[in-house]
Amino acid sequence: MDTEAQPVILTEGQRRILWLLSTGHTCSDIARSTNHAPSVIRKTCARIYEVMGVATAAQAVRDGLLSGHIGPYEDCGLLAAYRRHIKRDEPVCAACKRGNRERMDAEATLRRPVQLSEPHVRLLRAYDAGRTQEQVCRAWNVSHRTVKTLTAEAYAALGVAKLPPTVRREVAMREARMRGLLRDQPPPRPSAPQTTVRLSDTQVSILLELEKGASLSQTATRLGMPSGSCSTRLSEAYRRLDVAWMDKGTRLPAALRKARALRLLPEPAST
Repeated sequence: MDTEAQPVILTEGQRRILWLLSTGHTCSDIARSTNHAPSVIRKTCARIYEVMGVATAAQAVRDGLLSGHIGPYEDCGLLAAYRRHIKRDEPVCAACKRGNRERMDAEATLRRPVQLSEPHVRLLRAYDAGRTQEQVCRAWNVSHRTVKTLTAEAYAALGVAKLPPTVRREVAMREARMRGLLRDQPPPRPSAPQTTVRLSDTQVSILLELEKGASLSQTATRLGMPSGSCSTRLSEAYRRLDVAWMDKGTRLPAALRKARALRLLPEPAST
């Protein structure tokens, strides 16, 4: 018994109706434009669904585009048509794919230099490796809000923030790869990449007091300095140690670990 699927064959009139359905027309609209009764159009649509083995107009349009029964839209190749394909969950036609590549190549010549901090580059590299936001949160021990903020900032810097969410990450990865941000070795940071991290004696004292469990106001009192000055010097220490972007709860432990790794703080006294 022959079980091979038979090719779908549509008449010219059926393809015309399927085309009109793909452009958003209803059966009533098609009836008015073709001077047929609405009942005739509905029967024709039902016949199209039966021949194509689908149940809805959206499925018929999708299969029609995939199988070539209906061609690209008149504005295919333009950005609006490309976004419409994505929004409707349709297969992107060849004209829109070609137009999107041409737009990307044209924009590449006009790209401004992108300056991303090390956390942004690390995040993009994690996404490129297939990590999700939840996995990054667990690996970095930071909140989802922090990762979401870093993601939005990276996408804005790469110029993809306004793209549809379904393609935003893919385009961001392509953009970052073209700029050399996803190489095996991370690119040098824009601001003094070889600068040695240094902390003042006051900043060291502040970190040690906070490590003992003192609050910021208690630390300022013990060191005999205004609270505002203490807070400013602590913030500067966090920036120098590159932990200012982290959540408040993980910032101090990360600063202490990094400072000790750089031999800027004495090792804790053993009991």
